[in-house]
Amino acid sequence: MPQTGDAGEDEYLYGYELWNAKFFPESQQALQKFIDGHPKHKRLSYARNLLGRAFLDDGKPGTAAQWFVQNYQADKKGERAPDSLLYLAVAMTRLKETKRACVALTELKTNFPDAVAGRLKGDYARTRTSSGCN
Repeated sequence: MPQTGDAGEDEYLYGYELWNAKFFPESQQALQKFIDGHPKHKRLSYARNLLGRAFLDDGKPGTAAQWFVQNYQADKKGERAPDSLLYLAVAMTRLKETKRACVALTELKTNFPDAVAGRLKGDYARTRTSSGCN
């Protein structure tokens, strides 16, 4: 486990490292522990979003979607709020809920135009295409 001097940061980074190594169930467990144990931590938006991604990457888009919605609704200005809308659209597309995917992408573009034009540009374009949104 990482040792930064911040127990919450260490737990988040451990969950991230597990996810990055494709140990999805273990990552889910570590991130859930972080979320439960550090409800006010600066990495909370990151952790909820990454937990959603861990479920998405583990082939569980329904559970992933719940985490993306929770992250966005809990903190619409959170650092990973735009990412949660993007990956909510991915999850909805995998669930064959393309109308909901398009709603998430519209909300993303409306509320986070800088993210859509910047760091999420490629992922946004690919997700719009794969979901069939115009």
